[in-house]
Amino acid sequence: MRGSARIGAAAELLQSVFAFERPADAVVNEYFKARRYIGGGDRRAVSALVWDALRRYGRLSLVCPFPLTGRAAVAAMLRYAVEDPEAFFTGEGYAPSVLTAEERAFLRDLPDELPPPENECPQELADEIDDAEKAAMAEEAPFDLRVNTLKTSVPEVLDLLAREGVEAEKTPFSPIGVRLKGRPNLRASGLIVNGLADVQDEGSQIVSLLTRAKAGETVIDWCAGAGGKTLALAAIMENKGALYAADANPRRLKDLPDRAVRAGVRNVVLLNGYDALKTYDLVLVDAPCSGTGTWRRAPDARWRTTAETVKKLTAVQEDILDKACLYVRNGGRLFYITCSLLREENENRAEHFLSAHPEFISEDLAPVLKEKTGIETTEKTVRLFPSVHGTDGFFAASFLRI
Repeated sequence: MRGSARIGAAAELLQSVFAFERPADAVVNEYFKARRYIGGGDRRAVSALVWDALRRYGRLSLVCPFPLTGRAAVAAMLRYAVEDPEAFFTGEGYAPSVLTAEERAFLRDLPDELPPPENECPQELADEIDDAEKAAMAEEAPFDLRVNTLKTSVPEVLDLLAREGVEAEKTPFSPIGVRLKGRPNLRASGLIVNGLADVQDEGSQIVSLLTRAKAGETVIDWCAGAGGKTLALAAIMENKGALYAADANPRRLKDLPDRAVRAGVRNVVLLNGYDALKTYDLVLVDAPCSGTGTWRRAPDARWRTTAETVKKLTAVQEDILDKACLYVRNGGRLFYITCSLLREENENRAEHFLSAHPEFISEDLAPVLKEKTGIETTEKTVRLFPSVHGTDGFFAASFLRI
């Protein structure tokens, strides 16, 4: 593809993404699947432009006098990259059509710098998230791997990556994590194919470690989804004991058996819903949430999140906790996780649960966090912040049944 064709593809893709009806990665994948003739280099170039523009949607919308279009966003990105948009919007061949008078006026009036990144947040949630987090989440997320300690170690993974020509280093806090430089394609890497590592944000690794799942215990991952934390728990448990994976939508678990085989995991049992439950030493609730802590990875998600969405999710979280706690044995723990930065989904939910369930007390996770990662906190619950820790935003609380 010529440069102008790439610009046209990016503008077309962004126009679909800006509808914010579906996750952007699904829209992008579907676009390229229907156009298999687009080569790998062109795909990477178009995708990079789409994601860069999407991370600036809020700021570009502020300075755009009309509803921001994919064309206008791409043209503005070119202007800020000191490129002449007119040279790409020619209407010739696969190039996008020439700029309209309205679009030219928009480009002419662009400020020298975009508004601050704090504007990458829906107005109705702006007061609920600190400006430092809004700014941090306007940046691209790092590329982290969780090392599968059932098969290998961090030094061995770093050595293997070096032999594959991939620059990497240990994660700052997680003892089982590796952070890659850039965004190399690891699909064919022996690391992934042989189950030596999984793509997983350092924050997700940390909250998994905080569960303190032990070898020989009986554990359930109540909202297992694709099974990322299930596999992390299996490694923490050294493949010993019984680890059950359940989800309200069992179809989300469809890839977990193959992933478990690759990872050498033998202690995971998939449940079909919640019909065959027992009592457990540990019940992990990685709750459905707004995902506000993951906006670096899914910048489009912020524009699909509303106060009403959060209100509905908190009701779901409350219901899940009320049900899941029934299956915690005496002396066992209910562990609550969200990838949200909103107090309503985090501390407020923990406080509400404890007030409604006097049979549980809050465990102090501060010493556990210090032991596992070196991070210090004065709170019993744990918060991980993009601006402070460089991870996705996470919350964790542990409730002990007495």
